[in-house]
Amino acid sequence: MRETSFELQNKKQMMHTFYEAVNSGIIVLEPCGTILYANTKACGMLRLTDSEVEGAFLYELPFFITDSNSDKWSLKEAYLQHVKNKTREYQVEIDLICNNTGFSSSLSVSIVPLKNNLSDLSIVTLTDNQQLKRTEKKLNRSQQRFYSLVNSMEDTVFTLDTNFVHTGIYGRWMEKHGVKPSYFLGKTVREVFGAEIAEGQEKACRLVLQGKSQFYEWSNVRGGERLYYQAILSPIKNDQGQVEGIVGVSRDITQSKRMELGLRESEERFRQFAENAKDIFWMQDYKTHQLLYISKAFKQIWDAEERELIESVFTDVHSEDQEAVSAFIKLIAKGESQIEYRIHGKNNRVRWIRTRAFPITNDEEEIYRIAGISEDITDLKEKEELLRKSDKLTVVGELAAGIAHEIRNPLTSIKGFVQLMKADMEDLHSEIILSEMDRIESIITEFLVLAKPHQETFFQQRNVNDFIKQTITLLDSEANLNNVQFETHLMNVPQILCEGNQIKQVIINVIKNAIESMNNGGTIFVETGAHDEGYVFIKVTDQGVGIGEERLARLGEPFYSNKEKGIGLGLMVSLKIIENHHGNITFESMLDIGTTVTILLPTKLLP
Repeated sequence: MRETSFELQNKKQMMHTFYEAVNSGIIVLEPCGTILYANTKACGMLRLTDSEVEGAFLYELPFFITDSNSDKWSLKEAYLQHVKNKTREYQVEIDLICNNTGFSSSLSVSIVPLKNNLSDLSIVTLTDNQQLKRTEKKLNRSQQRFYSLVNSMEDTVFTLDTNFVHTGIYGRWMEKHGVKPSYFLGKTVREVFGAEIAEGQEKACRLVLQGKSQFYEWSNVRGGERLYYQAILSPIKNDQGQVEGIVGVSRDITQSKRMELGLRESEERFRQFAENAKDIFWMQDYKTHQLLYISKAFKQIWDAEERELIESVFTDVHSEDQEAVSAFIKLIAKGESQIEYRIHGKNNRVRWIRTRAFPITNDEEEIYRIAGISEDITDLKEKEELLRKSDKLTVVGELAAGIAHEIRNPLTSIKGFVQLMKADMEDLHSEIILSEMDRIESIITEFLVLAKPHQETFFQQRNVNDFIKQTITLLDSEANLNNVQFETHLMNVPQILCEGNQIKQVIINVIKNAIESMNNGGTIFVETGAHDEGYVFIKVTDQGVGIGEERLARLGEPFYSNKEKGIGLGLMVSLKIIENHHGNITFESMLDIGTTVTILLPTKLLP
């Protein structure tokens, strides 16, 4: 059944659509050599329009060809050769050259005889070899650049297949270490690195085969030296997005790793030193003053267990030093600085702190940190104060020695004459005069304690309760004049080894000071008792005006007194006597409430 014209037209349209969709040049030849059809791609390769091609005889087109042997053929000769062989398919590589313009094109030609019931047609397929060659050339250049790049890299570039077998390896690392590519190529990761190292690498590779890039580090020993590496692994995907291999870039990080390990070791040594040093190492933000680091020694000063409980080393600054500290913090920006200031430490005790601080700058030379070292110098300050008092005491001692010597000589003469005159005087009067002279002589002897603190003294066993009873009897009349009463709590205490007159003088000084502090009268409480093992205490508490904190700290200084007309020598002498007896005196006082003086004496003198 013959096809209708509509069916033929429809089939022709379908063939036209098909030929136009093909990426190669298509020419349909009739047996006589007439071009029945040429698609747009073929016309473009020939640089002719479709009207110049279709309906023309093939051998009349303005071209000649040369084959691989450089033989020159006309199109007619080539067509006649085709006619002889038209019963079979063949391919040929030719250069097509235009007679008119000299334009040439390298083509691959495929001729396929097409037989049907109506006619013998031939399909000529043209492929542009120049485009293919250009693509190959670009690919070759790209590969050359790639190999030139990876082979000059200090890093190592390698590829693995899905079985973790090395399929390629490039880079200068192998040349530097005398390793040939054959050491890796064709071998699995496990075969190259061994089971221990390969375990981590294979784990990373399995994740890469799932499409996830991985970063990991490892180390091994080569030539007795441990080397460190890091690698980045990425998947190689085909056109369908399937992972068909792995590409990796590994880097020798031995030098940086050793520096890192050395830095860690250095930081650890510093940390151990800082954490065990008595001085406080600290660092804080320059702008916000936020504390970034402080060593553990801060706990001993601020009595805080957690770092968060202390804002900085400038916490709890004494009110009198706050202005100086604020100015110091601003001064740090100009360079290393130092300051001494007071804080309220444990139990609100005033402590002295010495801080040395310096600025830390970033890459832009901007200050962004301040760091420093703080130390507790309270003991040093106290020693300096003791030294200052000692210097005064030396001067006072020299003065006392001179005065005592000048008084003792005439006193001896007067005492001698009084004894000579005793027969002519009433007994009562002579006894009073001689008693008072003995007392003056005793006071001078005690005064010489300042000048000769280590002079030989006669010690004997005495009971402190006896001294207190004698003192109260002696001062009772003076106490009554000031509307002061005594209340005693004397315990049964062991005897102490002491110089009786000196201890009695100390008790007299303390109780007399208590009486003088009670302008409005009141009660003086006197207690004795045993303290720990081998010590006896005497405690005198008054209801006087009290002593301020600043004055309390200066008690015992030469020429410093809490009394308006006092010169401070009485208490200084008392402190020296107790010191020579290896004892101790402490003072506790509150303004307008009263003062407590506690004397601690050993039952046996220490060596």
